[in-house]
Amino acid sequence: MIDEALAASDPLLSNFLITRCHHLLSEALRAAIGPETGANFHSWAVWGSRKAGVTIRQEDRDQAARDATFVAGCVGGVVGLIVGGLTGQWTGLSLFVSLLVWITLGALTGGFCGYQLARYTRRAASRRILDGNRLVLDDIGRATACYLQYVRDSEANSDEANFASVLETIDEMSRKSRTENLLGRAFTQYESARVGADLDNRVEATYFGNCLAILHEHIRLQPLISQSLPFLIRKCVTERLMTFSVGEETLSVHEDVPPLDEAIFPPALRELTNPELLEFLTPPDGWDTGRSNLEQTRASDWTVLKERMGYIVNLFRTRQLESDVVAAPYDSQQFASIASGQYPARPW
Repeated sequence: MIDEALAASDPLLSNFLITRCHHLLSEALRAAIGPETGANFHSWAVWGSRKAGVTIRQEDRDQAARDATFVAGCVGGVVGLIVGGLTGQWTGLSLFVSLLVWITLGALTGGFCGYQLARYTRRAASRRILDGNRLVLDDIGRATACYLQYVRDSEANSDEANFASVLETIDEMSRKSRTENLLGRAFTQYESARVGADLDNRVEATYFGNCLAILHEHIRLQPLISQSLPFLIRKCVTERLMTFSVGEETLSVHEDVPPLDEAIFPPALRELTNPELLEFLTPPDGWDTGRSNLEQTRASDWTVLKERMGYIVNLFRTRQLESDVVAAPYDSQQFASIASGQYPARPW
């Protein structure tokens, strides 16, 4: 299943297959750990992969071109204003005429360059996002498959059931990717959630596993994310294009994570007890920029790892037990089409 998704030469079909894989892995991992513990990494990866498909299909290209044309045109106009003022002083030409000519030239030139830059970068971003889409499945998807095989062996009382051996295999993956054993720590938390007795602790362990896995992923994706968003338009793209859907909910990363109700977090995650998780989250070195109240969780530049993680850890915490997160991204007929190597019927 994973090999098929990664081997697909058609970028669009590959993305659909990858999204389907994440959904199937999410369902299998939930069944292994316990559905009552909520969403796992692959539950969230479904929606990340679905959003990646928008860029891979370049459905956001027109909006990016409009935004870049406007921003670059404004910058060009400001440059023209400065040049026009200096030209009027130095040449003795009418200041009004000089400003009119240079502002117009600056705005038109800047807008044209911005338009061309946006179209080029969206094409480049499409390739890099697909690379990232495949990397995540090839990396964490295979680790999950390894863990699920261990769970099956364990439940069958097989001599092959050896979590230490599984952990060693997963740890080797982290060493190769230089992510400081984050993936092994993530699956250690999933195993704690699977075998634990206290439900609140199991939910907390699953949430922590999700945070560790997503940090592993985003460290690996950092070069691709940075390359897909040119420096000049990063903040503009973050504000105008970085939206995604989780089930029926649409979220914008340039806004603070919205609470689902007055309680902000589900009961099992209101008061965290795991010392390792608290250290992972607590500022200034931890990743929770919202400091448990969702303030300052917005991202102004999606290429900055600290900003991405500050948003993500709070998004995960608020919605750990939400049914939308674990919902299927496509209906049964769409899944059947994807499984047979065809595009699903719209809407996507």
